[in-house]
Amino acid sequence: MRILQRSAFHDDLHPRYRPYALPMARNVVLARGGAMATETDNLQTAYPRNSGFEKWFRMPDAAQLSVKGINKSSLAVTEIRYDRPDYGMTDPVIRQDGFTIGLQLRPYDFHELWYDGKAIPVHGVRPGDTLLFDLRTVQAARLTVPFHSLQFFLSRGLLNELADDLGSPPIDEIHCRKATPVTDPVIARLGAAVRPALMAPDQANDLFASHLMLALSIYVCATYGDLRTPRDLPGGLSAWQERAAKELIEAHIDGSLALARVAAVCGLSTSHFAHAFKASIGVAPHRWLLQRRVERAKALLAGRESLTDIALACGFADQSHLTRVFRRATGFSPGAWRQQLH
Repeated sequence: MRILQRSAFHDDLHPRYRPYALPMARNVVLARGGAMATETDNLQTAYPRNSGFEKWFRMPDAAQLSVKGINKSSLAVTEIRYDRPDYGMTDPVIRQDGFTIGLQLRPYDFHELWYDGKAIPVHGVRPGDTLLFDLRTVQAARLTVPFHSLQFFLSRGLLNELADDLGSPPIDEIHCRKATPVTDPVIARLGAAVRPALMAPDQANDLFASHLMLALSIYVCATYGDLRTPRDLPGGLSAWQERAAKELIEAHIDGSLALARVAAVCGLSTSHFAHAFKASIGVAPHRWLLQRRVERAKALLAGRESLTDIALACGFADQSHLTRVFRRATGFSPGAWRQQLH
């Protein structure tokens, strides 16, 4: 299972949106639903069960990642899987002022969706297809074959926060045909990026989560919601902004820091900060954080601390997490690096 490579993701985006859709870091894994994080600023990461899909499908332990915005708006992804052919009807969906983007991971020939009491058939769904729905109208589904999907929930509030952030009019609709699958390689690759995170929730990184959800939100708004971004993109950070951002990120080397909090310290919106940081530093904030972790590990390897203690001191989940990231960055395992120093 791999996490999305930078070049593949960016090649599918219109050039205007590439500065915002930042690359996805490898080796960074998010968290499983159920444990609530402390709230901070807009576009903050948390892990509540708040999108409703786990209730709709009667799967209370479904893996979920959620990003919280201002005024309780949110974007969440839930992995839904059922391996038998006898599921039947879902529970009625919780009506919400938002949209769902359902990335299908398993093929099926037929199922039914119910809109305001009327059944609409869905045919010929392939792995990688996406179904988009307005949650003000979708009520239930009847499923007679095994299914597996990632369900992204985007609240209208979050989409309009993003539009306002980018100086665009509010987004009234996400344009999609009812019960009609679309093939969208960008959404499919974002799904490939988030799946390992949902499967292995022991390596949380809030900066990565913020970037992932920001990229998805902007892409969906631009492609299906008529988002208009400014023609003149902002430049890089000033000297004081760069210094403040670096100091704050390094002070939270464990990754427990929302992108919005760093942006607020710099006096910028989340999306503008994400672009400006990369323009100034050359890498996204979460990538710079990984680089700083590796540099701190190098310094500690000159001493006598155990590799386990070094891993924890540098914000890695465990020694194996340290070894994977360190080897990818340097070509050496931490033990081999230490031997070279002595």
